[in-house]
Amino acid sequence: MEPTRNGTCQLVAVCIALTACCCCLSAAQLLALPSKDLDELGAQYLPAGFGQANLTMADLQRILQQKCQEAIAERPASETNATKLSEDLQLGASRLGECIADLANITVVLDEVEKARPRGDLDVVFEKYCLRMPQARACLSEFNDALLPCLTREERQHNSMVQRIIGKLLDFVCYKNGDQIALFIAEQGPECLEQHKDHVSSCFQKTFGHYIPSQINVTLTDLPELVLGPRQCAELHEFEGCVVRHLETCSNITPSNIVESMFRYVRKESNCQQVIDRVTRERSEALGLRSSAATVKSATIALLLGLAVITV
Repeated sequence: MEPTRNGTCQLVAVCIALTACCCCLSAAQLLALPSKDLDELGAQYLPAGFGQANLTMADLQRILQQKCQEAIAERPASETNATKLSEDLQLGASRLGECIADLANITVVLDEVEKARPRGDLDVVFEKYCLRMPQARACLSEFNDALLPCLTREERQHNSMVQRIIGKLLDFVCYKNGDQIALFIAEQGPECLEQHKDHVSSCFQKTFGHYIPSQINVTLTDLPELVLGPRQCAELHEFEGCVVRHLETCSNITPSNIVESMFRYVRKESNCQQVIDRVTRERSEALGLRSSAATVKSATIALLLGLAVITV
């Protein structure tokens, strides 16, 4: 059962990674995660220096407060109370953590999944937790209200799209009371992810690792802007292609199809599809030009060789 459990953890981590890549998961939301889950996520998906930095929750709080202060600096001092906003945000993160803990304990959920899988009762497990989704949405909305004052102008402009993406990911997880996730588990999806966990980690680090310093200095570290612009869209597309390409090599194609569908849910609620279409078109045109150049070169060589034979 261990590969199944690990693989299911991998799916949770990929969902979190995808959400983070789309700027839905801020440092404040990381503060809401239990420290054990945070350590496991960092160990599997973040650069080695991060895991060796001995980053504490107090350090994350300081980094978050620094970001809040920088965002507030854009506005007139009379309009903001930096101390109160930082306190409100930390309180919001704490409440979100309590909400997550009340709604689902990841260890308990995984145990229930392991017991239900042989009996074919996965739908019963997911239905129980999906019925709690309205509460989860309410908790996320409350936290977002506390987060907004600590975002830069550009981040606030992206926030409504970010919230739509969060909503779509939640919809995906609980489509028909978790039908997609139950199918993923039933079709050896956890085993497939466990088999390729190192590849998924490599995909993440190649595309998004540059946002995280290889060695973290908590007094100097700046959080990246929580936006989903053209650069992030292109990186998301690269991450998707890399992950799906590895999962397609599993004996069952269903897991890769489900993971790819999860990425599509994100695309539909963002402006990324336009960027992806442009990048794909430009690459196709570049390949076409290279192919044409190679054809012309080959034809030229053939012509010269023909002339040489005729001359002889």
